[in-house]
Amino acid sequence: SRPVQTFVSLCASQGPELFDAMVGRTVSMRTMKSLEAPLRQGWMMVGAIFVCGFALMGITGRELYRHVPPIPTFRVAGLEGHDVIFTDEDVLMGQEIWQSIGGQQVGSIWGHGSLQAPDWTADWLHREAVATLAIMGPLKGEQYVAEVRNNTHDNSTNEAWITPARAKAVAKVTKYYVALFTGVETGESGEDLVQLRSLHALKDIMLHDTEKARKMCAFIFWSAWAGATSRPGLSDTYTNNWPAERLVGNYVTGSVVFWSLISIALLVGGIGALTWTKAGERQFEYDPPEEDPLSKIVVTPSMRATIKWAWTVAFLLGLQICLGVYLAHISVDGPLGIPKCITQHLTYTVARTWHLQSAVFAIATSFLGAGLFLGPIIGGRSKDPPLQWLGVNFLWLCLLIIVVGSFGGNIAAIQQAFEDLRMSQWFGIQGYEYVDLGRFWQCFLMVGLVLWLILMLNAIWPAIFRTTRDHDERGEWHMVMMFLGAAVLISAFYSAGFMYGPRTNLAIMDYWRFWIVHMWVEGMFEVFITVIVAFLFVKLGVMDPQSAASSSLFTTGVFLFGGIPGMYHHNYFAGTPTMIVAVGACFSALEVVPLALMGFEAKEYMALQAAASRQSSVWLLKYKPILDCFVYVAFWNMVGAGFLGFLINPPISLYFMQGGYLTLSHSHGALWGVYGILAMGLSLLILRLSDLKAVWNTKVLDWGLKIMNVGMVLQIFLSLFPIGLYQFWVAVNYDYWYARSDNFHGDSVVQWLKLCRAAGDSTFALGMLMVLYFIAQLALTRHFGRSGSGADKGLLEN
Repeated sequence: SRPVQTFVSLCASQGPELFDAMVGRTVSMRTMKSLEAPLRQGWMMVGAIFVCGFALMGITGRELYRHVPPIPTFRVAGLEGHDVIFTDEDVLMGQEIWQSIGGQQVGSIWGHGSLQAPDWTADWLHREAVATLAIMGPLKGEQYVAEVRNNTHDNSTNEAWITPARAKAVAKVTKYYVALFTGVETGESGEDLVQLRSLHALKDIMLHDTEKARKMCAFIFWSAWAGATSRPGLSDTYTNNWPAERLVGNYVTGSVVFWSLISIALLVGGIGALTWTKAGERQFEYDPPEEDPLSKIVVTPSMRATIKWAWTVAFLLGLQICLGVYLAHISVDGPLGIPKCITQHLTYTVARTWHLQSAVFAIATSFLGAGLFLGPIIGGRSKDPPLQWLGVNFLWLCLLIIVVGSFGGNIAAIQQAFEDLRMSQWFGIQGYEYVDLGRFWQCFLMVGLVLWLILMLNAIWPAIFRTTRDHDERGEWHMVMMFLGAAVLISAFYSAGFMYGPRTNLAIMDYWRFWIVHMWVEGMFEVFITVIVAFLFVKLGVMDPQSAASSSLFTTGVFLFGGIPGMYHHNYFAGTPTMIVAVGACFSALEVVPLALMGFEAKEYMALQAAASRQSSVWLLKYKPILDCFVYVAFWNMVGAGFLGFLINPPISLYFMQGGYLTLSHSHGALWGVYGILAMGLSLLILRLSDLKAVWNTKVLDWGLKIMNVGMVLQIFLSLFPIGLYQFWVAVNYDYWYARSDNFHGDSVVQWLKLCRAAGDSTFALGMLMVLYFIAQLALTRHFGRSGSGADKGLLEN
């Protein structure tokens, strides 16, 4: 979420009055003089940013497609006959096999994936270099660097050649990997593979077929070849010299350093501009009406049907917490007493897949459920339109089928229950982080999103075609159109996941994958929550509708401006040209600028809470837990998305931190801290508005939210963040492979820091249990008995 103040500070032409009128995402208080906002110009600005942003994505995407690493047949130079090492078909088949065992949930490739197992690209590159130099002799280091970086790819035949010495090293590393993946206890060189698999939380036998394991080695070798081979006519490799590996001459490039400095300069300049604009701003107080404007809303049957959506969100978040605790436990040093029959079926790979997918499902369910609940209110309906109740319930049933079916498919694929790789892809796992569900379930979810959009239109269309509008209704109409636009974008942008297949070049796949991970969630959901919060505050009587509509447009503009091209900070080293580094570094810095002043947004939400302490507006206490969630979201936007996000955003940072513990710190602070708590807030909003007369004793809920957030702070800053800093230092001094190896994970410092996570995890879990207890108690009260009226009195007692 982005504070609206940010964009206005960047658009000084609108004047300080507009800036002063904005609070949080979209706020204009009734105590202020009504602001005739330039709504038409706002729409034009958002449209221009949208068109220009995606035009830039199209231009850069075209260059990415043109410069992806080729997938050749690899031959041994100077030999005839039996000179083929791996064919291009071996590489592509190996990619599919890698996907079937979990893909990016089993270590990582090019830095993208899980961090407990090695980055296979870096690990292979180092092992191959050590083996080749052992064959060539230690004094042939410069010759080896020249040979390994020499691009021998022939476009006409799609073949590439490597030296005989390197071919012998490749054969040796292949034997090691085949043994590791097929359950052999001792490697050819005497490695204890049982202990190694335990330390990296790998399944004992990931593949039962040695030929499959060999072909998967072909894919890993190709990723390492791209990391060490210079692009035609350039000195940098296909992955911009990533990973850091001195044995093959991979060092930070000049462009990585240059664009990192530019991104830091843009961040500092942007924060300076914001601070300059914010300095001396007048402080306003809220003056809510004496009665709750929402007390008279009619809760229709379809709105009441969304209550079970809120229960579903709570269940998914609870499941996600349990899986997180399990993952933290087995990542310290193997199973630690957990029976093998559990760890070999509920493997680290399965648990991490479910951990991420349950978070994505929970967040999506909360946003979609909130939209369905608010739809009839936005449409001004006192009763449901035809088929709305049936559609809401049918869509919820589809959601359950998708969750259960995709989870079952995940574990079946990882256990190698599918003999056909196509079946594994369609019904098991696609192997790409955050979009792990099988392609069939992905299609099912896409159909569900289209159905959701139809239901949204069914509910709000009277507000769209309303012909007579006064001043306030004009503002509300623009907000309805933004609400509709966000709903369309949410449904449409998920289709980016169908732009790649199991054999798509990994660089192209990552390009489209982050359209979902970054743009679908961080972009289109942002627009949606911006309008929801603005609409809610307008209905509470603390915003002027036309000013809220105007500032919502500016808010949308600011995060789309940095957020659309800023996606490329994920793709710096994923087989992309230098242009991607430049664009990603600049715009991702602008993405972080608004997050630096998120404290102002938190203060505005707290000001609204303070207004609830007045006797005349005590009814606002009904919404205190929801406002608390917004405060916590603002905090985590500043810390998790802002501070921890920019720490890894510049190219020079990600060069050493890609896929490490600092990335994990950011993902916990941003994904859970922002979107997880938003999911809670939206679920509580549904539960609160569905029965405003109910008495909520919120002591347990209030303390649960506080303890949960304290636990997240402890989890990150007692464990994940210190490990990340240490890992960064190790990567700088000993290269990236070492920072992801058993040498690092077995380090006593790392082991103790991982154990320190128990304090944060326990605190966080306790807080979450208190929140779930409150929601469960609320559910029991609704179904088996209810308190009488007098909600305000009950809330005042808290």
